[in-house]
Amino acid sequence: MMKKISRRDFLKGSAAIAATGLLGACGSQEVPSATTGAAETTAAATTAAAETTAAATEAATEAAKEAAKAVYKAGTYTSTAYGNISNITVECTFSDTALTSVKVLEQGETPVLFSQVEDTLIPAIIENQAGGVDAVTGATNSSRAVKEAIADCVAQAGGDKDAWLSKKVEVTPGQDETYDVDLAVIGCGAAGFMASITAGQAGLKVLTLEKSGSVAGVNGIKVSGPFAVDTSVLHAKEGGTTLTVDEVFQHVMEYSHWTPNPALMHRCLTESKNAVEKLVGIGYQMKEVNFRFETPFKDEKGGFHLITNPLEERVEMWEKALKDAGVEVLFNTQATDLIMDGRKAKGLHAVKADGTKLTVNAKAVIVAAGGYLGNRDLQEKFLKTRKLNAAAGGNSLCTGDGILMTSDAGAVLSKTFGYCPCEYGGTNSKATRPAKQDKYDQNLCFKFGLYGNLLVDGEGKRFINEGLLCDYPMSYGSEQIILNAPWYGIVDQAYVDAMATEGLYEYTTKKGANEKNWFIGNYFKDRILDKLPEDIEEGLKEGWLAKADTIEELGEKFGLTNLKETVEEYNKFCEDGVDAKFGTSPWYLSKVSQGPFYAVQCEPSAWSTFGGIRTDDSLRALDIENQPMEGLYVVGTDNGSLYYSPYYDVPGYCYGLCIDSGYIAATEAAEYIKA
Repeated sequence: MMKKISRRDFLKGSAAIAATGLLGACGSQEVPSATTGAAETTAAATTAAAETTAAATEAATEAAKEAAKAVYKAGTYTSTAYGNISNITVECTFSDTALTSVKVLEQGETPVLFSQVEDTLIPAIIENQAGGVDAVTGATNSSRAVKEAIADCVAQAGGDKDAWLSKKVEVTPGQDETYDVDLAVIGCGAAGFMASITAGQAGLKVLTLEKSGSVAGVNGIKVSGPFAVDTSVLHAKEGGTTLTVDEVFQHVMEYSHWTPNPALMHRCLTESKNAVEKLVGIGYQMKEVNFRFETPFKDEKGGFHLITNPLEERVEMWEKALKDAGVEVLFNTQATDLIMDGRKAKGLHAVKADGTKLTVNAKAVIVAAGGYLGNRDLQEKFLKTRKLNAAAGGNSLCTGDGILMTSDAGAVLSKTFGYCPCEYGGTNSKATRPAKQDKYDQNLCFKFGLYGNLLVDGEGKRFINEGLLCDYPMSYGSEQIILNAPWYGIVDQAYVDAMATEGLYEYTTKKGANEKNWFIGNYFKDRILDKLPEDIEEGLKEGWLAKADTIEELGEKFGLTNLKETVEEYNKFCEDGVDAKFGTSPWYLSKVSQGPFYAVQCEPSAWSTFGGIRTDDSLRALDIENQPMEGLYVVGTDNGSLYYSPYYDVPGYCYGLCIDSGYIAATEAAEYIKA
């Protein structure tokens, strides 16, 4: 075996041989016999050198490959990001080349939703080594926060955070699929779920399409409860109920100036007891309670049914009810257009999240896609704003698909469009912790969007009786904030200090309010905004809050050109105890005089939108001649004949109309199909 020599010895030998002229230019020249021994020695040296060079090159190549692979500094890192209702802390472990594990150390998200993030999103991230995997539909805020926290760990480990977040995962569509059913239901929210189980229990073969990844992700499963009349729940309470369909009907029609379809409204109220009994039948537990805001129906006239089952139980009940009714649900699936035979619905086309195309042949279709809250273009078209945010957080899955495809099929739109506002404060698309639920771990500065303090528009002018927004945030006060979005809550340091130490209840009762004359006051008891100092710093950093030593300077921060004059006039009203402009209660007149001063830029948020397809009292879509289209029904917030703007002053009315209309449409569809 040839002994290997060092690269230095090899180079010396090569130089010496070259000097004797014995090595040909290409190393292949024949050598005279007299120098055969030297030639053999030279050849051996050359071979050894070649082997050494090859080995060194191979080692260098492997080292280079390993260096190229080592994109991370191996180790374990932690990071935190705000999700839907809580901070989410993750612990990420990296090798030199990959993210190997992700552990969730702390989170306070909705358990039934976050479990999907842990079970599907995190494994997909690790498998694909990418932050561009699809979020869990219905848990977008939790998904976003997990991605952001992992991305921060990627950066800590020396990786490219932006590249990791933007890396997409290619998905291959499956073979086209075809379904033949009696009834196709678009959407499995409140109205769609009710329609699905009612039709299934009536013996129809039902296929329901839902964008979310599970029933846990739809809004209709999370609501507080419906308004209904003459139910077993109302009759079972102490003293029973004296509420009648006719008195509710007259109230809501007068409130809405007879704008909705009267026959449909009366039918929904009449059938509301049957819709509630469907929910009771699958395990819902409800009790009649007085809502926290002033309402025309309470005590013995109360009709608000508070659902007491936790979300986890509701999910189990929905899944079982759908299965028991024989309803097949395709999740992560979006309807794209209706199949029509002239004016008759014959089915629909749809697409799954992976791109698989579906054709659904059906004898009837119920459209229950949930409105257009997640579509800024339709917000602008119907509501004349692009500032309306989803109260549930994240991007709403309700993007107007049902309204658009039904309109494209020849149905006519109603003329009334509006929204069901979130009652918990202003919000802002730039904020990481906007006010969106009845929780006080979100940024408390947004309470100044409806806390009875001075409110101004983009010019710095007052635009509303501030007390209406505080007392009736979902009805009387809601219309002006969407018309003037963004609007601004203006407070001074004295007001901030009062809210941080005593809260709105104590602050306002000092001005003459009490439990008897200030109904909403009970809701504000013990609601102390004790985290305002740190929340103010967060708002300033994120850019939706401004702070200044003078009113003039504060106005300049957001271009509120008339703020100085407005504050001067408002302060005089405060001193006089009388709002000579809008008639705001003296309880809500709070001087803006002690600096520093603050301006909170607020945008409205909503639980849902209103307005859509015009229907008759059987929920059949109408054409431009007001003639019903066969086999095509529109329910819930896609229906333009049920709702009014501003929202009704009856708690639970939106949800009530959703389940009522779903029940009626399924009943009508069953009769139509079996005829």
